[in-house]
Amino acid sequence: MGERKRQRNDSVHPQSSENIELSEEQNVGEGNDIISSLPGNVLHHILSFLSTKDAIRTSILSTKWEYLWTSISVIDLNDNTLPRTGKKEDRSLLDFVDRVFHFHDASDIKSLTIKSSELVNSSRVNSWISASMRHNIEELNLSLSWKAQPVLPCRLFTCQSLVTLKLYMTWSLKIPSLTHFSNLKTLELSHVTFSDDNSTQHLFSSCPVLQELALVKCGWKNLKTLMICIPMLKRLTIEDEPMWIRGFLSCVTKVYAANLIHLRCISSLVVDFRIYDVSSLVDASIGLYDNSSAEDATPQVLGLLSGVVNVKKLSITSDTFKGFHYDEDGYTLGRVPSCFSSSLKTVCIAYFSETAAEMWFTRVAKSSV
Repeated sequence: MGERKRQRNDSVHPQSSENIELSEEQNVGEGNDIISSLPGNVLHHILSFLSTKDAIRTSILSTKWEYLWTSISVIDLNDNTLPRTGKKEDRSLLDFVDRVFHFHDASDIKSLTIKSSELVNSSRVNSWISASMRHNIEELNLSLSWKAQPVLPCRLFTCQSLVTLKLYMTWSLKIPSLTHFSNLKTLELSHVTFSDDNSTQHLFSSCPVLQELALVKCGWKNLKTLMICIPMLKRLTIEDEPMWIRGFLSCVTKVYAANLIHLRCISSLVVDFRIYDVSSLVDASIGLYDNSSAEDATPQVLGLLSGVVNVKKLSITSDTFKGFHYDEDGYTLGRVPSCFSSSLKTVCIAYFSETAAEMWFTRVAKSSV
């Protein structure tokens, strides 16, 4: 028996004959290796530093390690990290995820991340979500390619353990009438299409302790007004598609966030942003695409800049300057945003090329800072 174990270890870590003799003297050949003799909680701590794939691969080390991975609290799987065991059931990431949940023990799952380009149906994904909720999931990150319109389980929208939710899907996001994320602090939605004004506002208002919201390249075609009213919000990111791409942010956007500290807004010049009550704002990053004539965009640019009151650091892209109105007196904003004369300390201009508009803005900012 000891000889067979030594042969298996030799195949993983080839040793010289001298080292083999030394191991035999120390009874390592009998299976008394130092790491495996450590307490279970220490071994679990060691596994926490490994990727999910490597944690699962430890099952081949010895009998003691065979099922140790089934209690890992962080599961992170994608097409690139799929274990290549040669087994038929491991050739599909979706099948592999099924097996991970099948063998996982009753311990909590803190974080679940699944990213795959394989087509998947709602029932399968919902089984993963339900299983993770039974394990008191805190962080859920799904980036999947759905076969048809996904319908997420209603229980997800009332999950009390959930702290972070990140969803990537090129479909409509269906919001149940009963929605309440009591502990959700981070929400990131990417490429989703919102169904209507009411359900979208209902989603945001159902996150009472939300601190970070990111809306990345979402579809807004069904909305007239995007209302973001979240008192506890500290970080807001809105990254939009250029207007020639599907569903650009064509609706009026209203932001009420008294505790907002960081704002990042990347969108089209024609978007009507209205920012209210953001006196806590520290830094703002603004980038507007050049999709319209300057005279049409001046109110939008002015409205956005005027809304970032009390900001100390302002980052802005060169395209944004094309929204400034030009007449015989040169470029004008109509009025200088209050932050220029009250709180602004730093201005960063991306892609600066010394155009007339950029130079004018630089002089205005410099005279005010």
